[in-house]
Amino acid sequence: MQQRNFSMVDFAGGRVVVGSPDRTSKERPPHEVELDAYRLGDRCVSAGDFHAFLLDAPGDVDHTLIDCIDPCFVTSRAGGFALRPGTADFPMIQISFWGAAAYCNWLSRSEGLAPVYLLGSRGADPDADGYRLPTEAEWEAACRIGHPSGAAPGPDACNSADAGPACRALRAGEALAGNFLPGQPGPVPVGSLPADAAGLHEMLGNVREWCHDRFGPYGAQPARNPRGAQRGSFRVVRGGSFADPAASLGPDSRMAAYEDTKCEVYGFRVVRPR
Repeated sequence: MQQRNFSMVDFAGGRVVVGSPDRTSKERPPHEVELDAYRLGDRCVSAGDFHAFLLDAPGDVDHTLIDCIDPCFVTSRAGGFALRPGTADFPMIQISFWGAAAYCNWLSRSEGLAPVYLLGSRGADPDADGYRLPTEAEWEAACRIGHPSGAAPGPDACNSADAGPACRALRAGEALAGNFLPGQPGPVPVGSLPADAAGLHEMLGNVREWCHDRFGPYGAQPARNPRGAQRGSFRVVRGGSFADPAASLGPDSRMAAYEDTKCEVYGFRVVRPR
């Protein structure tokens, strides 16, 4: 098995109400979902994790899937993709949905599991037992366990636009990591902030996390293992980032992003069936 910087946390699944009547129309209506058991990464995939994939399978991704323009942690050199010094523990950023999917497939193969994503056709095999991005229902259910109040943690435990001095001191610019500058908003290393009640790090703030689902409106009817809209090129992202105000962060808050977006506020964590 390949070495990796994250551990997997078990969730029993079951029934949970997702959505909210109190945010925007994107989060309405609240509705019940039933989930199978799953295992979710305790932190986002780090730049070091992703670079290990690039070294092992250099032909699996190119510049259409990851962005090597500053302030990136992974750069492009004549000999291939390189990891900037001092950036291994920061989250992999500037990664598109399909770049994250390619990593999931590689991790699945490395552990003898069936890859989920069909990269050529931009599809997925829902019955495969390998790693994938969490559905937004899985992500929200886990985040609700970790943050039962529904609110973002305090300013020194959440890397949001309102982060306090202890949190800001961990940001990439303070360590001159990548090309982030001192005093500039940026990510903190994965796992550097306290774990929530579910044992998960940085679910709220730090980087917005790609989810498996295509973005679409919620329905009112109960659903089992929902996987989003049938069509579309916009994917769900969850959790918010270092650029988002703390008041906008919560287990129920939804955003949408074009699946080919590559930006310093986007990262990902992985999930697999239990």
